[in-house]
Amino acid sequence: MRFTAIDFEKANNNSCSVCSIGIAVFENGSIIHSQNYLVQPPDNEYLALHTLIHGITAEDTCNAPAFPEVWNSIQKYIEGETVVAHNGCTVEFPILESLFHFYRISVPEYSGICTLQLSQQLFPYLNNHKLSTLAELFSLIFSENLHHNALYDAEVCGLIFLKMNQFFKLNSSCTPDHNIRKESSNKDFFTDTFSSKKIDSSLIYPTEKPKYENHYFYSKKVVITGEFSAFPKQRNKLAQILFDCGADINTAISKNTDLVLVGNGAGPKKLEKITSLNIAVMNEDELLVLIRDYITE
Repeated sequence: MRFTAIDFEKANNNSCSVCSIGIAVFENGSIIHSQNYLVQPPDNEYLALHTLIHGITAEDTCNAPAFPEVWNSIQKYIEGETVVAHNGCTVEFPILESLFHFYRISVPEYSGICTLQLSQQLFPYLNNHKLSTLAELFSLIFSENLHHNALYDAEVCGLIFLKMNQFFKLNSSCTPDHNIRKESSNKDFFTDTFSSKKIDSSLIYPTEKPKYENHYFYSKKVVITGEFSAFPKQRNKLAQILFDCGADINTAISKNTDLVLVGNGAGPKKLEKITSLNIAVMNEDELLVLIRDYITE
C-alpha cells in the first residue's frame, strides 16, 4: 500500500495563504519520503494569531518559493496517488482546490481520504477525533510542542492511517467516492463531493475478529455509561470489543437504542431517560459473561 499524507499551515484566513506544506509518503508500512516545504503566501501577509499557532513568520518565507514552484516538487506525490489528510475534507482538500484555481493550475486527479471522517465512522464512541486523541488510541507518541508543524502532523496522520489499516480492512470500493476528477473545475462540485461524505460502514469490517451474526451484541445499538471495573479508564477498549462482536456503538441514548451497559457512577439523568424510554439495561457481571472470550484472546 502506498499513499501520501499531507498537512498545511496558513499565514492568514485566506485559503490560498499556505505558508508550509508537510509531505510524508508511505509505502509498505514505512515512510519513504518526508519533507517540509516553506511557501511564500500571496503578498507574504501574516496574521499574528496564525504565527502564534505554528511559529512561522513573514521573515521565514520572504525568500521562499510561491506555491506553483513548490507544486512542481510535490506534484509527483499527489497526482494519481491516494492522499490522506486529517480533516482533509474541510481543510486540506479545499485548500488544494483553492490553490489550483488561484494560480490557474490544472486540477490533478487523486484519491483523497479524510482520517477525521474515517475515524468518526470507525470509532464513534470517542469523545473527540483530534489527531492527539487518535494517536493515544493507537499508542503513538504525540508531542503537543510539535503539533502544527506541517511535516510532523502529516507523519502522525499517516501513521494513524496505517494503524487503521492494521485493525480494519478498508475496502477499496470506498476510494472512488473521494476521487477528485479533472472536470471538477468549480468549488460547488468539490464541496458536494467532500463536505458531507463519510465512509460507508458496510465497506469497513475488522480483520482480526469478524462480526459474528450469532453473537448477542450483533446489530444491537448499544450505549455505554458509567465506569466498569474490568476496564478502568479503558472505555475505548470495551467499545472496541463490543464493536468486534457486531455492536453498533452509539454515544447518546435515544428511542432507537437497544441496550445500555450501565456501570458504576452512571448519571441519574441518563438512568431516568433509560427508564422513560423503557430500554433494556445490562450490568458489568452480565456483560463479562458475554465477552469473556474476547477479553482473554
